[in-house]
Formats: sequence, C-alpha cells, structure tokens
Amino acid sequence: MKIMRNGLLLSCLAATLMTTSCGFQKKLQLQDTYSKITVVNDSLDKLTSQWHTLRDQASISKNYTALAPARIALGSFISRGRASVANIVVTPENEAVMNEEDQLLLNQSTLVAEVYPNFEQFNEYTPKETMDKNVSLITNDLMNVKEKVASIKKMLEKFAAKNNIKK
Repeated sequence: MKIMRNGLLLSCLAATLMTTSCGFQKKLQLQDTYSKITVVNDSLDKLTSQWHTLRDQASISKNYTALAPARIALGSFISRGRASVANIVVTPENEAVMNEEDQLLLNQSTLVAEVYPNFEQFNEYTPKETMDKNVSLITNDLMNVKEKVASIKKMLEKFAAKNNIKK
C-alpha cells in the first residue's frame, strides 16, 4: 500500500515537472489571459452599448425606468470583470494588455457609479438644462469605450500572434 502511494506520488510529481519544464503551464496562462480579456472586453462593449441605446430611447420616450437594471447589470459585470482580470497571473508578455483592460474597466466603473445613475431620476418634467448637462458628461463615453475596446483587441491580436495562441 505504501509503495503504491509513493509510486503514485512520484508519478504526479514527474507529470507536474514535465508540464512546467516544457512550457505547458506558461502556454496555458497565456491562453487564459487571451480568453478572459477577450470575453471581458467584448461583454463590456456590448453592455455599454445596450445602456446607451436604452438611454437614447428613454430620452425620446421620457421613460427612464429601464436604465437602472441595465446600469446595475453593467456595474456588476464590471466588478466581476475587474476581479477576473486581477486573478490572471501577470507575466511580461501579458502585462501591457492587462493594464489597458484594467484601466478601461476602472474608467467605466467610475462612470457607471457616478454619472449613469443621474439619468434614472429623469422624467418628462426634468428641465432641458439638467438633461443637457448630464448628457454632456457621457457625450464621448460610448465612442471612447469602442475605441479602447478596439485598441485592446489589436493588442490581443498581436499578443496571440506573438505567443502562438489559439483564437
């Protein structure tokens, strides 16, 4: 029994040494980086676009009730996305793209927490000046997110090509 247990332990140890010494572990980490950041990046783009579409529709209908659930979903996603990115092992190969993604998530988190909720209070009696002031705070928001997402996608493409990662 003891010999069998020791043999199993040695086999596991040998398998672990082989995978780490062959670069397999590093390859998995790089693939994990690519996959997680791609998912977070694409989802952030989609959810931000949805919120802006709802806000545009609300400005026409003067019914802003749909904004709160969309903002909460976006904020929750950003929180989970930041945690997901933070749990990726930092390597010299992935540090730049991770920093860019984290900065994008941080910027969006601030807007979602501080600016987006203002719109949920609006109704048909809200003065135009108040609405215009708040709209000016997010005028470039969607375009900035789309540009940053595109920039990170380009970084991910280069990262994938350089590290021979499956897309």
